[in-house]
Amino acid sequence: MGVVVTPSRALSTMFAVVLASAAACTLLTSAAARSGATGDTGWLGFGNTPDENRHSPLTQITKSNVAQLGRLFTVDFRQIDPTIRRGEQSFPVESNGTLYVTTNDDSVFALNATTGAVKWRWTPDNVAVFRNFGIVANRGVALCDGHVFVLTLDMTIVSLDPATGHLEHRVPIAKAVPGATSSYGYSETSAPICGNHRLVIGAAGSEYGVRGFVMAYHTDLTPAWPNPFWTIPPAGTGWRRFGTLVGGGVVWTPTTIDPTTNTLYFGTGSATPLYFPSIRPGSNPRADSVVAVDLASGRLKWWQQQMAHNEWSYDTAQPPLVYTGSAGGKRLRIVSVATMEGVWFAYDAATGRPIYQRVKVIDRTEHPVLQPGKEVTVFPSSLGGVNYSPASYDPHTNYVFNGAAETAAVDVQAKLTPTQKRRKLLLGDVFLGLQNGNFGATLPGWHDHGSISAIDIATGRRVWKIKTPEPERGGVTTTESGLGFAGGGDGVFRSFDLKTGTVLWTFQTGHQIAGGPSVYSVDGKEYVAITSGGTPTSSGGGTASELQVFSLGASQKESAPPVLPSFRRTEAVPTGAVVSATSRTIASKHVLTHSAATRGGRIVTQSAVVVRPWDANSSNVTTMTGRLLLGGAPVAHAGISVDGYVVRRATTTAGVFHYDADDTMARKHQVRVAGLAAATVRGRRLTADERSALLAASGTLSVGYAVDGLHASTRANGTVVVTGRVHDTAGTAPPPVGLQTYQLTGTITDVTGKPVSNAVVITRTLDRDFWTFSSATDENGHYSSFFAASDETGVDPVPLSVGVAYGGTSYGGNLGTTTLFDRLHSASMNIQLASGGKYTITKPTAYAGAVYRGLVVGVSGPGGVIKPLENRWPDAHGHFTIVLPRSARGKTIRFWENQRQFFTRSTARPGGPVDLSSWPTQLGTAAPAGLASLALPR
Repeated sequence: MGVVVTPSRALSTMFAVVLASAAACTLLTSAAARSGATGDTGWLGFGNTPDENRHSPLTQITKSNVAQLGRLFTVDFRQIDPTIRRGEQSFPVESNGTLYVTTNDDSVFALNATTGAVKWRWTPDNVAVFRNFGIVANRGVALCDGHVFVLTLDMTIVSLDPATGHLEHRVPIAKAVPGATSSYGYSETSAPICGNHRLVIGAAGSEYGVRGFVMAYHTDLTPAWPNPFWTIPPAGTGWRRFGTLVGGGVVWTPTTIDPTTNTLYFGTGSATPLYFPSIRPGSNPRADSVVAVDLASGRLKWWQQQMAHNEWSYDTAQPPLVYTGSAGGKRLRIVSVATMEGVWFAYDAATGRPIYQRVKVIDRTEHPVLQPGKEVTVFPSSLGGVNYSPASYDPHTNYVFNGAAETAAVDVQAKLTPTQKRRKLLLGDVFLGLQNGNFGATLPGWHDHGSISAIDIATGRRVWKIKTPEPERGGVTTTESGLGFAGGGDGVFRSFDLKTGTVLWTFQTGHQIAGGPSVYSVDGKEYVAITSGGTPTSSGGGTASELQVFSLGASQKESAPPVLPSFRRTEAVPTGAVVSATSRTIASKHVLTHSAATRGGRIVTQSAVVVRPWDANSSNVTTMTGRLLLGGAPVAHAGISVDGYVVRRATTTAGVFHYDADDTMARKHQVRVAGLAAATVRGRRLTADERSALLAASGTLSVGYAVDGLHASTRANGTVVVTGRVHDTAGTAPPPVGLQTYQLTGTITDVTGKPVSNAVVITRTLDRDFWTFSSATDENGHYSSFFAASDETGVDPVPLSVGVAYGGTSYGGNLGTTTLFDRLHSASMNIQLASGGKYTITKPTAYAGAVYRGLVVGVSGPGGVIKPLENRWPDAHGHFTIVLPRSARGKTIRFWENQRQFFTRSTARPGGPVDLSSWPTQLGTAAPAGLASLALPR
């Protein structure tokens, strides 16, 4: 029966936990089970271990006694907090008697692992914003080096004290990964992974044209790599040159770490638009791939693509497994992965050499080429195959086990509208490429269902398969006693024999399951934990937010089955080249040209590096060089930081340091002294004054487009015309200036008309394809947001839902209030808040202007930045023109570049005039400088 369990006295006024209590029962365990692991054996991460094998060494629950497994307790998170959104995809983590579980809107709960009593709860202070997100999911925490780490939907990393839940740090990911914010379409739904004292993350957002990445951090949340590892080219280059929404390749599921070789493995998502490959021609390298990266440096080792030119939205989403197994009669270190296409691959972990390719996990993998305006039946649908469902490897059987979704859809490829052709698909003007929904339409006579199967690594063949009534999303967990566990979309939790696939035990949990089981022991007793509530994209989930924990001898009383969507009659289902990784490294020529001096401390850096085209077979970095000097003498053994990253090796006896700079993007990097504890000058320790002088020093390293073909002439009126060209090492001009999106602005006031600060405006298309988040309102109540009034229907005006998040209140709830906007225009909209979550929205007013993005070339003189009288954007060939005032005559000017993103009421076009109203008075920290110089005529 249901009882309320009160947590510790300190928290008793804050929480109540609803538990389904099991009747007391004597455990009947076999001698073999009793001889298993004793004491505490935890489940220490998403896949238990960083290699993601999802295998537990515990043996107390066996094939002979698993029928005695019952439900010990249930924690209903919505009973604790009714505002928690339904749906649950968290993978529980357990250590030292505490379970750590997340909810879809990023609350973190620490629970007594044997009773479910709440020890503490952490909730983000901006949870009202999360309640307006269109996609809401969180798949769990990482427990590492004495911290609990969780990723939040709005792209931050949070570090919590595992004992108290106290917030230690909250770091925006964009601080180390340029542009990685929710404003551009990124979000965090995954669990971070920790191994060898590195925390590794990716992010979701492929459908919005973002650029996929992986980034590593030290566990104090300082960068562990000099740059993110970007999976695809920069925006506007290579196969991404045809539109703002061409992108993808995200790493939206957990990564995998092999601690024995310090190698990171991860899978990447589809290129976008998902179903419309004609505007992203070619194979879209490193999308839909497995990538191996050195965990220490972030440099590429190898990559292999599972599907080139993908037009069915089949990601390589499953976390790869890395293990030592027997294949073809040899013991090998292997990386294997199954894809959303429903096929499985295995590679040599060290070299990427294929071992097995395209082994079928599901029965039907039939996907003809899509056709505009015509129905095409595909197996599977874009929901799976193998979605994020993690696999497990059992060393005793040498089998890999996959839970899969056997799905189908009818896809009708869309046609580009004249507006889309003209606008080239803007940020927020989402075009996935299907005419009939985001995932296609239901196939008549077909019922999506699931399966669990085993592949023998020795042969690469599927050895058994069992059918389940609903798709499998949460994945498989195995134990040393020869058992497998998995939960399905039908709400049934299953245990099966690893060797034969025979189902030995089932339990109806009452809600759809979309998370994987975790197995742990406390005081010698074994437990199995799983979350329930499901996801709306599978089996009609999103119905609850619960944790259920099972043990031997607990209650055998099952719940009523979940209400599942009705389907038509089910079809019969049977049951039963390595790419070299060469990094670009330019030999240090010690051409040190830039310096910054403060009280005798100097950081001297080399001249700028020219941007190179992105190369799929490269780490896309150049090693740059600098020196640390004190009064002209080299400083040895000093720590150097670049953009917050502390370089791996301290300065040499010559004061030299090295930094791997991303050479595919124009950017200036800030260099500072990070540590002087072991530093010496002329063989002696530093004095206090010398340390102060060095800590005050700074320098920069620049990567930019080459500036050449320079020419200057004087007009009759005395002004100076400067012309030139910018290009990369291949002679290609930078991406031309272009329309990026529109702008939404306005003011928020309270019921008395007083400005409201720190409120966020959320707009969202009614088809939930894209949502925007404004800047927090300032002291005058003003806000601004990226914005595109558009949806896939092409209607005008466009209905968008509008909500406001303020403190803990979500004005408009999850749905907001529908408001009409002029299609593809900037708009102003004022909002007045009232009590009880009520609010009034003024009718939006369209105004001229839009947000553009492009590379502008400027100059500085002896007195700093020179504002031009006229400046023209680089044209399609990179040619630019700058008109300088008469006061610049006779001066030597230095060229800089700035990747500008700005609002202007005039149209910006290649070769056209730059709006000078917001010309900078001084250079920003990221604008590369010193790219060229020119003496102007007198």
